[in-house]
Amino acid sequence: MTASGRSRRRALLAAVPALLWCAVRPASAHRSHVTLTRLQANPRAGTWEISHALHYHDAARALELRAPGRRLDPGSVDGQARLALDVESGFALFDPSGQRLAPQTVGAELAGDGVQGYQELTAPARRGTFLVECTLWQDVFPDQVNTVSVELAVPSTVLRLQAGRTRAAFEI
Repeated sequence: MTASGRSRRRALLAAVPALLWCAVRPASAHRSHVTLTRLQANPRAGTWEISHALHYHDAARALELRAPGRRLDPGSVDGQARLALDVESGFALFDPSGQRLAPQTVGAELAGDGVQGYQELTAPARRGTFLVECTLWQDVFPDQVNTVSVELAVPSTVLRLQAGRTRAAFEI
């Protein structure tokens, strides 16, 4: 092997640890700030069931800001209770007459890499154009997108709510 070949080989071998570090270093938290809310009917119970999927890291950051110094964890009962308050203030449904509906929080749990929050309400008897408003964590993350999947009728509707468009209508 020539001197220049050995030199190139040494340079390549010297670069391998840096390349491996880039390939196996821990990933940063996800780059997008997105929630997914699903509205589903439960005909047997006569209710609408609402589930909110929240990224764990986003929930942790929101807890840091909402309860500074308390060191709340999204997996703890206290952390989930605080997150439920965020959901209750950042998510709203309005019936066709414009009256705000009042879903009740029924629980929360860790699910995969996130926190799942649950609400329910008695299914409205009235049909027509409903409104959903979601401002959840838009004060925490300027690029926050709240996706709402309305699965109350066929076909289902997917709404993307973000700064500048926090409300949308859906028909049932």
